[in-house]
Parts: sequence; structure tokens; C-alpha cells
Amino acid sequence: MGRPPMRQLLSMPMREFALEGLVVLGFVASFVSPSGNVLLAVAAIIGSVPTLLEAMKSLLRLKIGIDVFNAVAVVITLVMWDLRAAAFIVLMLSAARVLEWRTATRTGDAIAELLALKPERAMLEVDGDLHDVPADEVRVGDILVVTEGGRVPVDGIITFGEAHLNEASVTGESVPVHKLPGDRVVSSTLDESGTIKIRATAVGGDTVIDRMADLMRDAAKHKSRSEKLADRFAGGFLPFVLALGLVTYLVTRNASMTAAIFLVACADDMAVAIPLAVTASIGRAAKRGVVVKGGEWLDRLRAPHTVVFDKTGTLTYGAIEVMDVVMEPGVSESSFWSAVGQAEKFSEHPIGRAVYREALTHVSDIPDPIDVRVVQGAGIVARTHDGEIGIGNERLASAIGIDGTEASATGRTVFGVYRDAKLIGYISVSDVPKPEAAESVRELKRLGVRRVLMFTGDAPEVARRVADAIGIDGYVASMRPEDKVRAIEDLLPQGTLVMVGDGVNDAPALARADVGIAMGGAGTAVAVEAADIVILTDDLNRLPDIIRLGRRTVSVVHGDIVIWAVSNVIGFTLVLTGFLGPALAAFYNFVTDFFPMLNSTRLFKEYRD
Repeated sequence: MGRPPMRQLLSMPMREFALEGLVVLGFVASFVSPSGNVLLAVAAIIGSVPTLLEAMKSLLRLKIGIDVFNAVAVVITLVMWDLRAAAFIVLMLSAARVLEWRTATRTGDAIAELLALKPERAMLEVDGDLHDVPADEVRVGDILVVTEGGRVPVDGIITFGEAHLNEASVTGESVPVHKLPGDRVVSSTLDESGTIKIRATAVGGDTVIDRMADLMRDAAKHKSRSEKLADRFAGGFLPFVLALGLVTYLVTRNASMTAAIFLVACADDMAVAIPLAVTASIGRAAKRGVVVKGGEWLDRLRAPHTVVFDKTGTLTYGAIEVMDVVMEPGVSESSFWSAVGQAEKFSEHPIGRAVYREALTHVSDIPDPIDVRVVQGAGIVARTHDGEIGIGNERLASAIGIDGTEASATGRTVFGVYRDAKLIGYISVSDVPKPEAAESVRELKRLGVRRVLMFTGDAPEVARRVADAIGIDGYVASMRPEDKVRAIEDLLPQGTLVMVGDGVNDAPALARADVGIAMGGAGTAVAVEAADIVILTDDLNRLPDIIRLGRRTVSVVHGDIVIWAVSNVIGFTLVLTGFLGPALAAFYNFVTDFFPMLNSTRLFKEYRD
């Protein structure tokens, strides 16, 4: 992370600790000798400087904040020459600033811990030779070697070998995952056994772990409705405190009581406690493989009316199998699989990766394609040294004279394969639902979700088979990307709508939904960017988990607001009845600041139903 940021982090608490030490020394000196009051006065005056500076900054911005009231109270006690009260107020305000600093750095600590797992070096293979290079010098397309005990330096796709990777740093799951050629790997994951070669697909700040860190940093920009409500409370509260203080002075002419009114008012705790609750929830979710881009999305997830799933790669397991292959007369097996392998070699789609793995079992050496073009909702076209290779679903199959009805009627998906617009065969594949899909759907319904739907570009027969197996309320088949967006827009008026998907063709629908959730472990970068929440584990059980987390977060935030309101009512009552003077008011403020913060820290613990 470097020394300058560390110095910046340490400078604030060290200044405050030095100030607090000076004030305590002044207190002790004032009790030992009357001349000690001089040191106490110096400590009180010096200690008031940070409060006065913050107040001046607020006034220059034409804004009256809690720091203005604190400054007025400090000035009143100094003018009255109540040095011990002034010094105690300074001590409490300094302690409060340290507390706020510590809570504000919790997110920074979590991000630093996350990024610390990234290896600084990488083993680069060039023409068969290995070179130890800095990880930040790796470029997309480079071939890297990862051995047992090492961490993956960048995101990539395995081109050779197999290994068991511990992905706990990204997904929160410590059980090693068996990775094979064609599988994606993520930066910072630990190779527990095996040696693999990977082709870098994302480097530097584009890796999954760096995107996670960026999303956690940006999360505070997206305030939830609860946070905005608290902001409005605080915005109206400060003018009320000012009016109460003026009325108190005009009625009683008691400057000490007026100062106590200003000191007992608690607003800064809300500015810390509520963001702390949201930060805690976002951090807790991230440790379990769920990246939430802001408190706004947790708030919206409290009570979803409809949840819409994409099928392939989201509800289905992703373990897609090639079920049948038919080659045209005169087409050799090696020629066919070489064409298929080149087209799908760098595919990020689950079906494409499955087809590529099958191609590797028939052809040992598959060249890289020159260029690949994805035709959304239809297929893929690759320009290779052997010509233009196309692989498409029933729409492309129909365009080149293949009827996919028979294959899809069995619950499979069919793809035509052609070279230079000439049919050379077709492949039918079948995928199975993820084992947790049915339980996740049942849990969503137990949580109050009214409808669970499935959108897919596959044929109706394929969609029906998956929907029946999982318990989906309804489905729409043969959809293009624009069809999904229109369907989402039709459903939005019914209530909060959540869209869950993983592919490029899901991105527009993810962006249009009230809450877009990308299955990021296998999902495309476009879908991840369009989504509001990213489930890195590809585990559908995380979806009901995150809904429960959203509800708990909002509950804690509402609890913070109640604690804040009750603390202020009690504090004002104690001041106006003469039980609290300025010093005790500052102490009361300091102590009650902890209550909503302690309430928020409950979310740092493992969240469960």
C-alpha cells in the first residue's frame, strides 16, 4: 500500500492522542497546584483549535453543523473561565473524533486485507522459457505458469493442466475447486495442488479482486432510503437545536445551560453509525462472495415482489454436456472439432466452454482464432486461418437450412456448425439445473417473493424441462435480449423486481430491473458492470441470504434512529432540569455516541437468519 497512505492514516489519531495527553496532564496539574491552571488553560485553548477550525469551515460553506454547536459551547466555557469544563469538553470531542476515524477506516482495512492477497510476482512463459516478472507487468494474452502453493496473479483461463484452487479470498468458500482446461481462474486464489498454465484475460485494476475493492470503495455513494431518511432527520435536527438553545438563553439567561444544550445534542453519531451499519453489511457480504455496490440495493432487496432468472449459467449448473454430434458427409472428425474449438476457444459462455472442452478430447492442438464476433441471441462467428466458422442456435440453424425442432423437443439445445456459410454439422447440448436451484426458489417464496420467473433464449421444450425441475412459477422462451428488457419493463409496475443473470445478453435487463444481480463467478464482465450486486460464488443460495441481510441491515438502521432520538430527548430533559452542566453534557454526548455505533457493529458478526 506504500508509506504515504500509512502516514496519512496515523497522523490524525497521533495528533488526537497527543492533544488528549496534554489535556490530562493539565487536569492533573490543576489539582496539584494553583499554577497548574495555566497548563490547563493552555491545554483547553490548544485543544479547542480543531473544533473551531471545523466550525469555521462549516460557516464558510454556509452550513450549520454539529461542529458549530460544539465550538459555541467551548467558547462559552472559555469565556466563563470554567477551565475544567472546557478541558473536559475538548477531551470528549477529541475522543469522539478518534472513534469516528476508527469506524471510517473499517472499510479501508477490509479493502487492504483483500488486496494484500494479490501476488506481486508472476511466472511468465515466453517461447518455452519461464521468467519471474512483476505481476503488474503482465498483459492480456500472456501465458503464465502457476505451481502448487502459489497464488494466481491475474484473472485468466486455463490452457494446460489441472489444479485444485482455494477461492476463499474471493468467494468465502474454503473447499478447493477442481479446475480444468477452459475453466476461468481468478487473481489471488491459492493453488493447493497441481500445475497449470493460464492465459491472462484481465490484469491490473481489471481483475475480479480489484473490481471488488473498487465496488467496496464506491458503495458509500449509493445511499439507501434509510440513510437518506436519517440525513433528513439530522438536517432538521440542527436548526431545532439552535432554536432550543436561543430560547433557553432568552428565558433563563443561563449561558452554562445554553452551552450544555449545544453539547448534549447528538447528531455526529448518526453520521457514523448508519454508514457503519451499511459498511458492515457490505463487508460481511463480500467475505461470503457477494459484492453489493451500495446500501441502496440492500434496501431495495428487503421485499422483492418478483425475481426473474436467466436460465443458462444462472439456474443451470453450468456442467453442460455435448449430447449428440452429427457431421455432414465428407467432413472429417478432426476438421470438424478444429473448427468448433477455434470458434469457442476464448468463449466465456458456459455452453461455449463445454463445447471447447469436448473439442479438446478430439483435437490436441487448437489454434487461436483471428477474430471472434458474438451475435447476441443467435450465436458466434469466428474468423480463423481455416475460414469463417459459425456456431449458432436454432435461428442461425434455420438460416442455413437446419431444423432444430427435433433436438429441442428432447429438452436439448441444438447448434448448427458451418464453415464459410456451408453446413458441416450440428451439436446438441444439454444442461442440468444447479443442485441448489430448487431450494433457493423455495426459500425465496418463504421470504415472501410473490413470483419467480425464468427468461431464456432456448426453445420452449428446453425451458419447460428446467422450469418443472426447479419449481419456477412461469417462463418465457425463445427470447432475444431486447425481449427480456421489454418483459422487465412490463413487470416493473407490479412491485420491486430483481433480475438474476450472467451473460452479455442479460446486461440490458440487469440494468433495467430495480435490482440487477450478476452471477459473477462465471458471468461476463458486461453483466457484472451492469448489475447492482455480484454473486461471485455462482451459488444461488446466496440470493436468499442477501435478502435476509438487506432486511437485517434496514432493521439495524431503524434501531440506530430510535436510539438517537431517545438519547437526545433524555439529554435535553436532563439539561433543562438542571442535572447536566456543560462538562457532564459533553460526557453524556460522548457516552451516548457509542450506543447506535454498538448497535451497528452487530452486523460485523456472521449474519444468519
